[in-house]
Amino acid sequence: MKTTVVGIDVGGSKTAVRAADAGSGILSTDITVPTQSWRGESFPTKARVLLDLVDQHVGSDIAALAVGAHGCDTQEQCDALQKAIAEMATFPVRVVNDAHLLPYAAGYPKAIGVISGTGSIAVGTTPEGKGISAGGWGWLVGDDGGATGLVREAVRAALIASDCGHRDQILESTLTAAAGVTRIGEVSMKLMLERPERWALFAPAVFAASATGSPIAKWVINAAARSLSDLVDSVANHGADAAHIVLGGSVIASQPEYAAEVRSLLAISRPQSTTVVLDRPPVTGALVISQMLHTRGEYEAAFAAERFTFGE
Repeated sequence: MKTTVVGIDVGGSKTAVRAADAGSGILSTDITVPTQSWRGESFPTKARVLLDLVDQHVGSDIAALAVGAHGCDTQEQCDALQKAIAEMATFPVRVVNDAHLLPYAAGYPKAIGVISGTGSIAVGTTPEGKGISAGGWGWLVGDDGGATGLVREAVRAALIASDCGHRDQILESTLTAAAGVTRIGEVSMKLMLERPERWALFAPAVFAASATGSPIAKWVINAAARSLSDLVDSVANHGADAAHIVLGGSVIASQPEYAAEVRSLLAISRPQSTTVVLDRPPVTGALVISQMLHTRGEYEAAFAAERFTFGE
């Protein structure tokens, strides 16, 4: 009898894989690798990438697989990837947006999940079980609350200030040092030669500049926090259960002051909600869903659970 449940969290920059014994919950695999062959690839190609990870790091004794996938921002996209995996696999599979993993990882399956990582998105669920999302539009036109958006706006604002004769020396120096160049104009040129996912590496420089006294960096960070709060409002206004809000992602996890600012804004806009910052990897939520899929057979049964944790 196959007894290994597997959860995968595919983010914009890295992919986490966890596997555990379905009976005891003891972890057998817990690895993180760079996200590759994902953006722009077909669903069958993405499915093959995921199953290759399972084959390489877990093995063949698979009872169920749950995937939280960056870029699967609609139910149709999740269904397409799920179908592609199922056609190649011999075990039950569920695919959700990666932000949907946060509520399950926190033990509140019905909560609104907000990711601030490489990108940014908020997702929720109506009392009828319908998924709702806001944001997740990508670095070119969105992701304002994530790393790529923060870097894009900080570089843009620094360049505008320089052109206007009101240079922010602190922000310029931190950004140029992070990019390994000497002038702020060279930072934008370097970004144009990099994949957007690489921009995320510059995000700590924006926070460092703000902490050192950069007014522009502080303004950019505050605007990013506001964008996350607005995403939550959008999801809640479309009927999502907003009793609990779970914040997560690499930026939120590594920048406690940023997380505190987002929570402060949500306390004003959603005073009846309880907001928590996820204190464990989101892939934990994928393992929870995988266990539910294995033991209950129906993913929808998860919505009947008020609290459920697994694999910690």
